[in-house]
Amino acid sequence: MNKTKRLGVSSKLTIWIGLMIVFMLITTTLVSYYQSKNISFELLKENQLKVMHDVQTTFDNYASARMRAIEVLAKKYGANPDMQIEEMVSLLSSVKDISGFNLTYVGFEQSEKTFLSNGSMLDPSKNFDTKNTIWFKQARDSGKIISTNPYHSVDSNAPTLTYAAPFYKDGKFRGVVAGDYDIKNFSKDVLTLGHGNNSYASVYDTDGNIIFNEDQAKILTKNTLSINIKNALANDPRLLDPNVRDTLFYADNDKGETQAIMCTPSLTNPSLRICSVLEKKIYDDISNSVLYRQCAIGFSALIIILII
Repeated sequence: MNKTKRLGVSSKLTIWIGLMIVFMLITTTLVSYYQSKNISFELLKENQLKVMHDVQTTFDNYASARMRAIEVLAKKYGANPDMQIEEMVSLLSSVKDISGFNLTYVGFEQSEKTFLSNGSMLDPSKNFDTKNTIWFKQARDSGKIISTNPYHSVDSNAPTLTYAAPFYKDGKFRGVVAGDYDIKNFSKDVLTLGHGNNSYASVYDTDGNIIFNEDQAKILTKNTLSINIKNALANDPRLLDPNVRDTLFYADNDKGETQAIMCTPSLTNPSLRICSVLEKKIYDDISNSVLYRQCAIGFSALIIILII
C-alpha cells in the first residue's frame, strides 16, 4: 500500500517536473526567438540605413562637383566678360568634357546672346529669349548657383537637370553660365550603389515625382509607390529628420507589394528625397527563418527531455 502510494507520488512528481521543464524550454525558446528576430531585424535595418546614407553622400558629392565647375566658369566670365568668342566657346567646351555635362552655355544680359559649347549661338533673331529662360531668371534672381527642377530637354527630350550661376563685373550683373546634365547618366552613375537583389535606391521630389531611378522609363513620372512615399513623408516629417535613426516605414507599390523604405533629404537640394527601398518580405523572411530554427531546436530538445 505504502509502496503503491510512494510510486503514485513519484509519478506525479516526475510529471510535474517534466511539465516545468517543458514550460521553461518553451519560454526560453520564445525569448530566444524574439531576441534573435530583433537582432536580425536591426542588422538588416542598419544595413539599409547605411546604403541610404552612402547613396546620399555619393549623390551630393556628384552634384557638388558639377556645381563647383559651374561656379568656376562664373568666376572666369566675371573676371573677363568680354573675352573673344573663340576663347569663350573653348572654355565652355573644356568644362563640359571634364565635368561630364551634355552641354554648357553662357547667356549675356546686355546683348541677349547665348553661346553654347558646341559653337552655336542663340539670340532673339533666332526666336530665343535668353533673359526669359528658366535657368537665366532663377540664377539672376537668386544671385547664387541654382539647380532647376528636372525637365525634358527641348532638343533631345532626355530628362535633364540644369545648374546655373550668375556672374558679375564690378558688382554689376552681366549674365549667367549654365550646364545641362542628363538625369539618366546621373542615375546610372550614382544609384547603382544602392542596388541589390531585392533593393534599390531612388530619388523623389516633394510632389512624388521620380527624379532619379535606374529604370529610365520611370524618370519624371509618378507611380503608386512614389505617391505613397510622398504621403508618408508629408504626414510624418520625423521620417526625414537626420537626427532620428528609427525612420523605417512601409508603403505599397503598384502590385500591392509592401516595401520597407528609408529616406533622407539631399544636402545639395533639400526638395529631393533619397530613398532606399527594400521588399518587406525580406524582413518577414528573416523573422520566419528565425522562428523555424528556434522551433526546430526547441522541439528537438523537448523530445530528448521527454525520452529521458
